[in-house]
Amino acid sequence: MNKQKILLVGSSGFAGNHIMQELAKKDVELTTLSRKIPNNLPSNATNLIFDFDKLSADTQLPSSDHLVICLGTPLKLWDLIYLKKKDISSFIKIDKQHVINLAKAAKKSGIQKISIVSAVGANSKSFNTYLKTKGEVEDQIISMNFESTNIFRPAHMCGRIDWEKNKNSYRFDVFLGEYVSLLTKPFMIGGLIDYKGVDVKILSQSVVKNLSNNSTGIQYFTYKNFN
Repeated sequence: MNKQKILLVGSSGFAGNHIMQELAKKDVELTTLSRKIPNNLPSNATNLIFDFDKLSADTQLPSSDHLVICLGTPLKLWDLIYLKKKDISSFIKIDKQHVINLAKAAKKSGIQKISIVSAVGANSKSFNTYLKTKGEVEDQIISMNFESTNIFRPAHMCGRIDWEKNKNSYRFDVFLGEYVSLLTKPFMIGGLIDYKGVDVKILSQSVVKNLSNNSTGIQYFTYKNFN
């Protein structure tokens, strides 16, 4: 039986690197696209250095069964609420244009399945720049009619303190986000449950587990069904 071919984009980032480590435990053929070699590249992975600024809808991507996109700008906690005008163009370029071009290139390259890490509350009609952009990306990818589209919508991704420590980085907003998430978690019930912080390892396990499901069409995953 042929191994499943997975193309992972964003493996040098927080969520993407954890997804890569989960894929290292699976019997898959893994290719990662990144600007630099990611930390802890597993033995079953091949990394391709890629210039995303040269990416277009006509770019030929490696032969794959499933594309996983975890590409995103490393924003501060308060940027999620209000993004300064000087930072918007760079954010749009990475989080929207690159992601949409990757999806278009995947479609043209014959990749039939796609998974993206988006955000809880993503909505193309939102007045919030971050959520509006994530919603616009989701809308465009859905319109491409992949055989299978998995959209993961986490709230705060927990576990970043250790990640930052390993990079010798000590960000106040990371500590704040972790502790606010911990303190508010018991109160996130009913309609707020999807806004609970989720351990990045649980999110990563959910992404990887659902790469091998046989569902077609569009599937949304939030806190209550990360499994």
